[in-house]
Amino acid sequence: MSKLFKKCAVLTLVPISFLFLWSCSSTEQLTLQEVEGPIEVDGSLSSWNTDTFRLNTSDEIQYHATLYEDFLYVFVDVRNPIADRAIRQMGLIVYLSNSRDDRNKVGIGYPAGSFNLLREYPNAYNEFITDEEWGQKPENIELMNDLSEDLFSKVMIVERYDDRPEHGFVDKSQLEIDGMEIATDEDRRYVSLEMKIPIDGSSIYNVTKNDLWIGFAVEPPSFRIRHDSNSNLSRQDRRYGQTRGMPRQTRQRQLYSKNDWFKLSVN
Repeated sequence: MSKLFKKCAVLTLVPISFLFLWSCSSTEQLTLQEVEGPIEVDGSLSSWNTDTFRLNTSDEIQYHATLYEDFLYVFVDVRNPIADRAIRQMGLIVYLSNSRDDRNKVGIGYPAGSFNLLREYPNAYNEFITDEEWGQKPENIELMNDLSEDLFSKVMIVERYDDRPEHGFVDKSQLEIDGMEIATDEDRRYVSLEMKIPIDGSSIYNVTKNDLWIGFAVEPPSFRIRHDSNSNLSRQDRRYGQTRGMPRQTRQRQLYSKNDWFKLSVN
């Protein structure tokens, strides 16, 4: 991605995120097909039989999954610019569990997304989600530009306790100790994610070779924009077509969000 595109994406990150649409799908139940040999994890679909292992058909994001011995292989193929931009900002999280009730207890986010990488700077992140002018300040634009250039430097771990998510960040090498592999193809036009996940109980997901619940999520920040009243929006909001006086609850609902789930039967 060119430096000009990165800069433009950051300069417009707050108003653009307000224009995205919310989406959610019901859980689909599918039977996993097993591949004949191991797949090279390099962020490319070249080793995949896309017709056999595709979980859905979509012009936005397509998901693929297959088994080989004690490993689950997953591929996320982002196919349009709106989804790509949202993922670069808010990250792409893959949840995996043997339990429906705990299906979103542990997730791995890659890329983590520039918004989430900002969580490593707690004071800045708090201002980001509460001050609608934060993204217009030169020093903050520079910070977000720097984070957007490091999208693939770390993996985000999401763990829920009492239904409250906590976010942490690790190097890929820390996950690969247990046999997991994670890759993307940075030369692609849109983001890709490929994973090789042990299903023998040894990975951070702690899953075994039984029926699996897998979810793919884009989770926006919980903005708590400070307003003295529901009066005039900023000039920047109006430039992007926002309605004057729109309550922040309405704006939050318009953020791009994705929550696609599949129940995978393992024979």
